[in-house]
Amino acid sequence: MEEVTAPVAKKRRHDEPDCQERSEGGDADAGGIDLISLLPDEILGSIISLLPTKDAARTTVLSPRWRHLWRSAPLNLDADGGLSGQERKRISIVSRILEAHRGPARRLSLRSVRLRGIYARFDRWFCSAALNNLEHLDFGYARDGRYYGIGVDPDPRPPRPLPPSALRFAPTLRTAYIGGCDFPAVAPAAAPCFPRLTRLTLYGVAISEDALHRVLAGCAVLETLGLEASSGFGAVRINSPTLRSVGFAVSAETELVIEDAPCLERLMLLDPHSGPKNVRVVRAPQLKVLGYLSDKITKLDLGTVIIQETMVVSSTASLRTVKVLVLESAGPNLDTIIGFLKCFPCLEKLYIMSFLQKTMKNTIRYNPLEPIECLDHHLRYIILNNYLGMRPDVNFAKFFVLNARMLKAMKFGVLVGCTEKWMANQHKRLQLDHKASPDAQFDFRRDYCWRNILYNKRIHDLPRDDPFDCSIC
Repeated sequence: MEEVTAPVAKKRRHDEPDCQERSEGGDADAGGIDLISLLPDEILGSIISLLPTKDAARTTVLSPRWRHLWRSAPLNLDADGGLSGQERKRISIVSRILEAHRGPARRLSLRSVRLRGIYARFDRWFCSAALNNLEHLDFGYARDGRYYGIGVDPDPRPPRPLPPSALRFAPTLRTAYIGGCDFPAVAPAAAPCFPRLTRLTLYGVAISEDALHRVLAGCAVLETLGLEASSGFGAVRINSPTLRSVGFAVSAETELVIEDAPCLERLMLLDPHSGPKNVRVVRAPQLKVLGYLSDKITKLDLGTVIIQETMVVSSTASLRTVKVLVLESAGPNLDTIIGFLKCFPCLEKLYIMSFLQKTMKNTIRYNPLEPIECLDHHLRYIILNNYLGMRPDVNFAKFFVLNARMLKAMKFGVLVGCTEKWMANQHKRLQLDHKASPDAQFDFRRDYCWRNILYNKRIHDLPRDDPFDCSIC
């Protein structure tokens, strides 16, 4: 078998000892002792497994001490870049690595290898003993120089089949991204079980409704789920005792039903121009983050609250768990937003995508004798995007300036030039000198990273309380 080689190390000077010589007798005062090479193989292997594939292979030329480590270290194989700029050579390198490596498998990323009849090769790669016990799989067909990912338009042609051999990793996978594939049919008796899978993304995948539900039923510890630009199912029904975050951008005709998700904290509807149109939440007692809500959602049934096209049409009891809300508002319409504030009285952060309607008057008056709990005690951050500074915008924003008592910051994503003269005029028209919260700060700048709201990439980022946070781009 051909040896897997790495780029030759730079030739040392004749008077410079190699790593082994330094470790055996170098001058400690001159920093000549190679302390890293004295570490046990297990620790060195863990360090190597964290390196990019090409850099990990290069460690074999450091010294005889390192020569065997890469082949036995946990494999982190990323074929998407860095190995070679030439497609044919990159494929050859991947094959040689899989033939040579004898250590455990940690991660395999194959998202930018073009098809070109490579389906059989993918199948052979997945059957390789080097990938036994694989923990992280990132796989998507790339065609015409494109790959499948969040915010990337899917290829309009029918997806190619996912090699069935990929499902052999089900018992050991912890995370999985599958894109641009036709998912194989799953028979009830042969449904794959994913006992360790905590994170799953299906992007541009054609999968039947039965197969989808069997896959989800086999994920015993799933925490995050992304389902985007996928097809083949008319409804998605979620029953999971562990799921904490879901992100959807699917066909408008698809119905999403959260039947029982006791740990669900985030319901993220990522693309207002697609779907689902109908969303029903039967049980999600820990729901904290909700959005993006648009008029493309025909009906959102939260049990005690029913919303149709961004209008609250029924509310028998408030939902006190929701802390972050993202929605669009034509006008913007203050009556509509106040309806949401009453339904979600403990809301702390509100994102609004505004669409101007010149006829909107926003003449509502706030009656202190009928206080809104959210305004008086909880609402701390407001992000208003598509702000033009015209009368409907000003009247809408001024309501919060004068009535949000706990407000810490209000950010305006401005569509016009933010000159000093323009901002001074806005300060005056918004009556910022009479703000209800003495500590409130107001910030005007160009569009606040609204793509961070749509096509959100933080479905799986559980440590972050607010996955829509526009200050992190």
